[in-house]
Amino acid sequence: MIETSLRLDAQRRLADAGTTDVVVGIPTYKHARTLARVIKTVAEGLARDLRGLGTMLAIVDGGSPDDTLAVANQTPIPSNVKRLVTSYQGVQGKGSAVRGIFEIARAVRARVIVILEADLQSISPDWVERLARPILENQYQLAIPHYLRPLPDGAMTDLLAYPITRLLYGADVRQPMGGEYALSAELAHRFAARDVWETDVARHGVDIWLTTVAINENVKVCQVRLGVKLDDSRELQLSFDPTFVQAIGTLFRMMDIYKRRWHQAQQSRNVPYFGNGAVRQPATPWIPSVSTAALSDAFVAGSRRYARLWRTALTPSTRNAIRELSEAPDGATRFGAKLWARTVYDFATVYNQGEGDPDKVVAALLPLYFARCATIMRETALEPNAVELTVQEQAKHFAIEKPYLVQLWDTYVPWAWEGVR
Repeated sequence: MIETSLRLDAQRRLADAGTTDVVVGIPTYKHARTLARVIKTVAEGLARDLRGLGTMLAIVDGGSPDDTLAVANQTPIPSNVKRLVTSYQGVQGKGSAVRGIFEIARAVRARVIVILEADLQSISPDWVERLARPILENQYQLAIPHYLRPLPDGAMTDLLAYPITRLLYGADVRQPMGGEYALSAELAHRFAARDVWETDVARHGVDIWLTTVAINENVKVCQVRLGVKLDDSRELQLSFDPTFVQAIGTLFRMMDIYKRRWHQAQQSRNVPYFGNGAVRQPATPWIPSVSTAALSDAFVAGSRRYARLWRTALTPSTRNAIRELSEAPDGATRFGAKLWARTVYDFATVYNQGEGDPDKVVAALLPLYFARCATIMRETALEPNAVELTVQEQAKHFAIEKPYLVQLWDTYVPWAWEGVR
């Protein structure tokens, strides 16, 4: 592992930066269009809500070819907010930038580090103070967000990270993959010292990794209500999505690391809310960033592209049910909650115990994930209350099917189902 993710110029500037109390870090890569608004909003919150404290805005970039760095340097901020703009070295991805932010915070002896995403549309100035306050008051070591997100933008959390975290680790954390959070200096130092920064954690797995480690290692964690999260949604990549592969790959890998915990009867762990923020359901249905027809087409295309891998990754009963759906005209919008839970458990087991390429295993899950998204979109018409009820019902099915996971995990033999084809 490289000793530092910060380039020499940043190290030199930090030597003259003095100390500060709060570091707000924003990882960036090709965010020239959205970054200025986030910077202005964050700086307003720092100057207004955290007066009397030393504050720094640290923007750590992954080598953007557009004007991201120019925007980061030139967007006006109050004079009492320090600014450091730099790029990182190491594996390209959000995790490497976060590690760089942790190093910056340590250099300036910050008390709390707040991480925010660079494409937020719904951010308000009070987000920084809301996230930082539990740490500043020494009540918690990690504050993670609770917010509402539209489908399919938030579906990785709704359909994978949330039900798995809630079931396996006993923590009802609604946004375990949230991109906004705050943590203490001591915890950031512990995370930065972990030997994970040349894995998918350094790419797009850092959020779920951080939350899962914290829950399982008895870190004091709270949730902070921030309202609705809207971002500048990236175009959904229907054939192959590296963000999905890296984030869900990390989620699955953590299942193996903490398997002793979830194999045992798991006691529920309370993750309380801090503060008085409210999450109100929007009055109108979500506007989807992709149509059910496009998701359905991706499912059908995936059934051809990943046919062989599905045969080796899925148990016969699950595989037969999915084949029937792929052959039906509306099959992609009939992908039920029980079938989804078993599908995820099949893939998680093969990812950790199979003999194939783990990244290809997660990539082959993507078309099935799209089918489950399309089904929920059809069933709920994207009415927010209905979506949330469906997500909660989905989580219950993950719990019901846990014996299936345990038996499969304990008895799995690579390629055991080859002979049934």
